[in-house]
Amino acid sequence: MGASQQSPTESRAVVCTTGEQSCDALDEQLARSWLRVAVAAVFAGQGMVFSLAVNMTPPDYGSVAYWVLHGGLLFSALIVLTFLGGPLLQSTWGMLRARRLSIEGLFTLSLVGALGGSIVSTVTGQGGIFYEVVSIVIAIYTIGRMLGERSQSQLLLQSEQLRERFDQADLVDSGGVVTRMPVSELLPGNRVQVAPGQPFTVDGVILSGSGYVRETALSGEPVPVVRHPGDRVRAGTWSEDGLFVVKAEAVAGQRELDRILETVESTGGRPSELQEQANQLIQSFLPLVAGVSLVTAVYWSFMGSWTDAVLNSMAVLLVACPCALGLATPVAIWQGLFRLSRMGLVSRDGALLDALARTRKLFFDKTGTLSESALQVTELLVLDAWRAQRSELLAAVSVIERHLNHPVAQALVRASEGAPPAVQVHALRILAGEGVSAEVESAAGGHWQLKIGEASLGADREALAAGERQLREQGGKRVYVFEQGVPAAIFVLKEQAREGLDAVWRELGKLGVDAAVLTGDPRPELSLPEELEVAAGLSAADKETRVQAAGEAGLCPILVGDGLNDASAMSCAAASVAMGSGVPMTRTVATGQLVNDRLSVLPEAITLARRIRRRLKGNLIYAAAYNSLGMLLAACGWLHPVFAALIMLISSFWVTARALGAVKKNKEI
Repeated sequence: MGASQQSPTESRAVVCTTGEQSCDALDEQLARSWLRVAVAAVFAGQGMVFSLAVNMTPPDYGSVAYWVLHGGLLFSALIVLTFLGGPLLQSTWGMLRARRLSIEGLFTLSLVGALGGSIVSTVTGQGGIFYEVVSIVIAIYTIGRMLGERSQSQLLLQSEQLRERFDQADLVDSGGVVTRMPVSELLPGNRVQVAPGQPFTVDGVILSGSGYVRETALSGEPVPVVRHPGDRVRAGTWSEDGLFVVKAEAVAGQRELDRILETVESTGGRPSELQEQANQLIQSFLPLVAGVSLVTAVYWSFMGSWTDAVLNSMAVLLVACPCALGLATPVAIWQGLFRLSRMGLVSRDGALLDALARTRKLFFDKTGTLSESALQVTELLVLDAWRAQRSELLAAVSVIERHLNHPVAQALVRASEGAPPAVQVHALRILAGEGVSAEVESAAGGHWQLKIGEASLGADREALAAGERQLREQGGKRVYVFEQGVPAAIFVLKEQAREGLDAVWRELGKLGVDAAVLTGDPRPELSLPEELEVAAGLSAADKETRVQAAGEAGLCPILVGDGLNDASAMSCAAASVAMGSGVPMTRTVATGQLVNDRLSVLPEAITLARRIRRRLKGNLIYAAAYNSLGMLLAACGWLHPVFAALIMLISSFWVTARALGAVKKNKEI
């Protein structure tokens, strides 16, 4: 919990820039950090055992055994403080310099109380020792900090890799010479060439060339679209089969892609509502703890001995140790995240649990989220003249389309997989923006000239219209097979809704959560309930605006998506969930990931999160009441430091067990 409260300026993630070597260095550094945490845990465990033994059956003061045990425990605490305590002390110093209060201060106060009180007890031979509390406090703080740094590093890595993928362009000069150069050196008005299979790296207007452009990542359009001269294209899309020359209008730093990445990178770690409540509690609780400890020391220095003053003031700091929050809350959250991972929703961010518990609005992307990531052939019509040669025709389609790498081709290959490959294909040629042509020889001696793609490839309009009338499917993407201009077959491709969607809508309704669809597809054809809110043809900025509006309305929106055009809106949502089949950048930005693309997990996850959140809120109230009462007893001299440490440990175990009970409980709220 401690690390989650830091401001971005306090915790700098080690950025894994480019190349596997830098990433390996980051992994090695984090591995060493985990090793230090493990060592601290060992010292803490041994310290608890020996401290309990010393406090229960103390050796004679001044004896060799006395100094060996006390010295060893002090040494173990100082070792942990030296190797792991630096970030906590630095954050506390930054808190003091900035004149603000945070949970780091409370951790440090408790650490000082535990260490100072133990040293006084060791020197005077009066009271108990609790050096192990130093190790426990520092280990809890360090683990939370490391997890946060790792997540931030991965996000920056994915962002940098995506920028590199679209940071080069082929500049065409007035003489037609093509020069490879960084996009950052281009100027608006420059002409850029984009070859088949290459990405568009500028936002601009097509000057020449026609062909299919894959825009799914930015627009949500499920199939490649045909682009001609005069059409606009954006960085982050890909040419499937055309050779384009584009007039650049927006270059590096001005592209829509840059705006999306800047939004993602500038979004700091926002605390969850429970964390904000804890922060508000600390704003008043931290000065209260320090003040009560100081007043206690002054009071007992006059009313008792200096030993009483030190021990009682240290007891105040010790009983106020945030372990009840710093231990129980993270343990419950980690256990909850483990349960979510068992369901298929993986996350390392406790803010996801909080957002799932509070959300009243779930936004869904359509293409690749509500629909399967791959297109499906829902109808295949082989015209009468070709029915006797159906298997050879389908085999020819399969062999031809295997040479292409776009969603339509892949769907045609899957639909034709059962056909025996008893054909030979020659002279395969890409017809930019229309399809593909090839010469085919069948095993029976047939020789065909096939064209596969748009309706414009056919010459016999009457036969084409007759074939269209035989189709049962309404809508969908039509792909035609022609032999010398005469239609031979028609494929109908559609998006397929993911399994169990109807149950998802019902369960979300029972939980009081509204659902809406935000899609860049201007003509969504996926079958959805009529009452479901569907907004089509949206840009990344449009999605971002709608999510922000829901957040301002207090609906705690969660966005579920898979494409690059979802990334900036995800950064504005209270939490976000990426499909496991989504693009790497989106998976990194998202708070959680559905590894098996099963949307049916979401209602169950919301139920679990609500149960955990109710228990954690109860723990927050309990911890405040317990700490206040404990400090009062310690200030009055009625709570010896040994009992303060014992109560602190018992309280921590109790709230931890209570929080874990919420995770394990099967009964719904």
